[in-house]
Amino acid sequence: MPGTPRAARTPSGQVWVARAAEAGFAVWIGATVLSQHPIRTFDRLRRYDRMNVLIPNWRFFAPNPAQHDCHLLYRTLTGTGEVSLWQRASTITGRSWTHVIWDPARRREKGLLDLCNDFTNRTNKGLELTGSVAYRLMSAFVLRHIRQSDPGWPHITGYQFLIVQSGGYEESEELRYRFTSPFVPVMHDASDVRPPGPVKNRRRRPTGTGPASRRKETE
Repeated sequence: MPGTPRAARTPSGQVWVARAAEAGFAVWIGATVLSQHPIRTFDRLRRYDRMNVLIPNWRFFAPNPAQHDCHLLYRTLTGTGEVSLWQRASTITGRSWTHVIWDPARRREKGLLDLCNDFTNRTNKGLELTGSVAYRLMSAFVLRHIRQSDPGWPHITGYQFLIVQSGGYEESEELRYRFTSPFVPVMHDASDVRPPGPVKNRRRRPTGTGPASRRKETE
């Protein structure tokens, strides 16, 4: 009929984009709901989320919830035999609204708590600690902290770390000293941050990479 406005048509491209967005949102909702199921079989969906960002995890229940805070302390030894006071090697980062999107420090705190729990379990069972993986990891963590943060690093020849448990907000609970390590020697020419052991017949690394330097090394 003349003068009657024609209905606006939606371009087919926009319709396709809208349908795809709806389908993607539905798939995300379904994957999120299934991933909260107590049966761990549905956790296979998380292998597509390698950054652990797209599929949230709302399973807050823990069979054995943590009841204590773990504190890692250390002290150092210099070549003159001077021993420092105990200092913190670990801190609990304050929470902010940006941590909803990105909070890499929480993985370090969780890893430290797992190591502390492993130390506690081994102590309760009477197992050896100084040769365990947890001990080597904790030693490497403390050594890295000292190298990066302690101003006296050039003069440090050894360090010792201490694991302490506290009641957190329950200030009436006494501190528990869970583990005290022996003094670990420090070698400043080490090529990595792993706690060094006794080193015998250590060869110096060549300063050059050309044929002349290699020939000099073999002579």
